[in-house]
Amino acid sequence: MSRPHGLLRAGYPYLKTLGMRRVTNFPVDIAFSGDGDAYILLKTGGIRVWPLEDMDLLPDDLKVIGGTGTDDGQFTWPVQLITDHNGHIYVSDEATHLITRFDENGKFHSKWGIQGSGDGEFDGPTGLAFDPDGDFVVVDSKNHRIQKYTSDGKYLTGFGSHGTDPGQLNLPWGVHVDELGDIYVADWGNNRLQVYSSDGEIKNVIGDSGTGAGEFNRPTGIAVDAHGDIYVSDWGNNRVQLFNAEGQYIWSFRGDASLSRVARQYMMTNAVSNRLREAGTLEQEQYLRRPTSVRIDQEFRLFITDNESYRIQIYQKD
Repeated sequence: MSRPHGLLRAGYPYLKTLGMRRVTNFPVDIAFSGDGDAYILLKTGGIRVWPLEDMDLLPDDLKVIGGTGTDDGQFTWPVQLITDHNGHIYVSDEATHLITRFDENGKFHSKWGIQGSGDGEFDGPTGLAFDPDGDFVVVDSKNHRIQKYTSDGKYLTGFGSHGTDPGQLNLPWGVHVDELGDIYVADWGNNRLQVYSSDGEIKNVIGDSGTGAGEFNRPTGIAVDAHGDIYVSDWGNNRVQLFNAEGQYIWSFRGDASLSRVARQYMMTNAVSNRLREAGTLEQEQYLRRPTSVRIDQEFRLFITDNESYRIQIYQKD
């Protein structure tokens, strides 16, 4: 699919909410299988598998991959996950400095990573992405750099250094590589988004510190859709911002959640929780709280991990 020369934007309406507390506790990222499932990575450990053709399934129907811990297939401080064309799942663990790989059935396959600052070593890996050549791009956050590997973990190259100048990084977080090979990095500590060529040359710097349109307070996740539109989780400002391919600010998502089916069923059978909600300010309940990641599926649905509200908010591009 080639990018359009221009877009007629008709809006981005709210579509649905997935999950609730106890079901999707502290979601930090989301990815998609080739079979129509969403993988929801939880900070508390484990990956919820949610079939998108039936988003109203109840918790007992949902498969869980992995868990909390340091054994094979477990995580201590998971940050992001992605899938490859074979359906394998990869998860970064900031605490253990490891990348864990599962097969297409959710079984543990392998893990790799060594703590350090040398080539091929990590200090707090966060964002993950594949480039058009199938190489693995990893944000090495506390080393303030981006590294490339083969899908099996063999080091290829890297770029980046600590600082505030264009091209330099300060605790970068999320990453996305588009179909052209450009690398988009959420520069968390510098409150900006940076765009690099495939060989690490700086191409664009978007945003600055602040609360206004196009400004950031600790950006985290990032995604680019097939139109070239750029989505960034503005974690500290409790919103997701949308930019066009040139980096011009377009839109902000601040939250429009309603009760998911899971939450509705729970509230109908728990009088105390229902009474607490009745006594609260419901307008506040729809807003995003510390969104950590954004993802776009092939149907141009936007998935936002609403971390501190324990849910996923979904919008449909129009």
